Amino acid sequence: MMRALSTTLAALALGACVSALPPEARGPVVVDGVPYAVAKRPSGAVEVARMGRAFENWEGAEARRAADRFCNGHANTSLRDRFQGDTWVIAGGCA
Repeated sequence: MMRALSTTLAALALGACVSALPPEARGPVVVDGVPYAVAKRPSGAVEVARMGRAFENWEGAEARRAADRFCNGHANTSLRDRFQGDTWVIAGGCA
């Protein structure tokens, strides 16, 4: 039990040392007249922010449509997509 706890604490400490990676590619996207700032992270995930009014945590479908437009109709959406701050992160990125 003590070994598992020390291993867990070591993993958490290492995870805290790694900063979030900056976006790799950016692009404005307009869907139904609404502008979105979309960025592709080095991990491949796609980050979507609505310009003007921030997303709420229940607006994932709208963010997925913007990611789909950014990815030329091939966003790899999944259950791992998440709301983070005022943006949505499409974990699978572009397919």
